[in-house]
Amino acid sequence: MLSRPEPNLTASYLIGRIDKILRTRIEDAFEESGLSLQEYTTLFVLMNRPGLSNARLARRALVTPQAMHKVIRSLENSGLIERAPSPNGGRVLETTITPAGAELVEGLLERIAGVEDQVLGALDTDERRELIRLLALATSTSAP
Repeated sequence: MLSRPEPNLTASYLIGRIDKILRTRIEDAFEESGLSLQEYTTLFVLMNRPGLSNARLARRALVTPQAMHKVIRSLENSGLIERAPSPNGGRVLETTITPAGAELVEGLLERIAGVEDQVLGALDTDERRELIRLLALATSTSAP
């Protein structure tokens, strides 16, 4: 039987808790892949938004530009991403995922689905869809 949530919990507290639980379990599931959660997140973002600059990629992947520089170097050295000068000129380099990077992400998506099944097991299919819809709505109105 499910217990009722405490009455004074805030959305930010609950989102923080679920984030911590998911991060820990996903990192465990990724252990043998050799990817960090930051590297996976970067690859996932690039699958959906190819051609981002380091600064925009850092914002989307929720890391500092300094941390993104390290992630980019690691992924580039592993052959999972490529960088090229922007067609608009300037010093900006656009980053794209390679086929090897996309293949790795596709394989890890199954592991993430398994983790989400464990963590969100108390929700039925419609409740999960609604949770995702609401989180997407919240992030679309407040994301950089």
